[in-house]
Amino acid sequence: MVSQNKVEKILKNASVVNEDGTPHIPTLLEKIDDWCFDHLWFYGFGYRIWKEYICPKAIYRMIKFFFQRRIRGFDDSETWDLDTQFYKWIYPRLKRFTEITMAYPMSYDNSKAWQKELNKRVKQLEIILNTCEFDFTDWSYIPSKELTELKKKNAWESTINATAFDYLIEDFNKWFAENVGQLWW
Repeated sequence: MVSQNKVEKILKNASVVNEDGTPHIPTLLEKIDDWCFDHLWFYGFGYRIWKEYICPKAIYRMIKFFFQRRIRGFDDSETWDLDTQFYKWIYPRLKRFTEITMAYPMSYDNSKAWQKELNKRVKQLEIILNTCEFDFTDWSYIPSKELTELKKKNAWESTINATAFDYLIEDFNKWFAENVGQLWW
């Protein structure tokens, strides 16, 4: 195992290149910026405040987004990661729908089966929205054949999370597409 100091030394001595592959020569401003990050403990915090709230570009963006939210109900920042924004939008609505629904589709035997299905989908949305906190210990989302194939590989622990998460999203999207017309009470 490589020590933390060794990794930091390698990263510090690694050459930086531009997008075209030529060596990057830092400007004086970049050198000052690097020195400040290394020697001033409050610089990173102040820099973040400057970049996100005080600089003219940030102020312009805040004003622009304010008017966009007032005019059309959302701003351009919400379109950057549209799938996550959709899941964030549908989650509280589906959760509330699950609490108050009394009807169920004809494809289900009774309302308890529909309620169980809805609770499963709300849990899936919670997992999707909390990907960083979820450790994928619930293997029910991975088909057993795929799980055994992944275990045969050397580094199956690192691939299992991405595979389980992809399957989870595909499963929810497929269910939602099939049942969006059934979500009424």
